[in-house]
Amino acid sequence: MNALSAAARYYLGAGRRAEEMEEDGRHQDVCILTPQLVLMARRVDSRAPFCRIVDVRCRFRPERCNAWHLHFLAGEVRNLLAYEREILSLPWILTQHGKRGDGRLAKLSSARFCRLLAASAEGKTVSPPCG
Repeated sequence: MNALSAAARYYLGAGRRAEEMEEDGRHQDVCILTPQLVLMARRVDSRAPFCRIVDVRCRFRPERCNAWHLHFLAGEVRNLLAYEREILSLPWILTQHGKRGDGRLAKLSSARFCRLLAASAEGKTVSPPCG
């Protein structure tokens, strides 16, 4: 299954239409929708309440942003290594755990995220950075 199919299946499983994926993508700072990689991410203030961080329509003042919130990530994640400088432009990566909207975020340093990506590219077994 390619990344676009996986993303569409996720959206359907969450009770949403696959078309909503493209709409969510328009509200992101970064949106890659290809069969190899689906990434939707935006700059956020990691100190903000969960409901604001996961709301794709919520925008934060640029000077308050200290993290990338990965709204969705699937596919060949090692391809993200080409964007290491951009990833490292903010100190944190935030991802959701478990079911959508459960109120929990994982926070890891951007540097650790890039190390996990590099290990994945080298074929090493690593725990995935996203829940």
